[in-house]
Amino acid sequence: MTYGTKLRNIRLQKGLSQAEVANAIGLDQSSYSRIESEPKADILLKLAKFYQVDISTLYPPKHLGINS
Repeated sequence: MTYGTKLRNIRLQKGLSQAEVANAIGLDQSSYSRIESEPKADILLKLAKFYQVDISTLYPPKHLGINS
């Protein structure tokens, strides 16, 4: 499963639209839509905090250059 799919699944499980999440983290909907395709580290941190999940849930350590 890709990180974009994980982000989308978490968002949908919480019953949120892209616009709602974007507003909560200070972005517009079109920017958030791109994040579900190609997230950046600073945005991943904001999303992990917003969703109250560990960042490794969204982006496995091997993608962050961390060996687990």
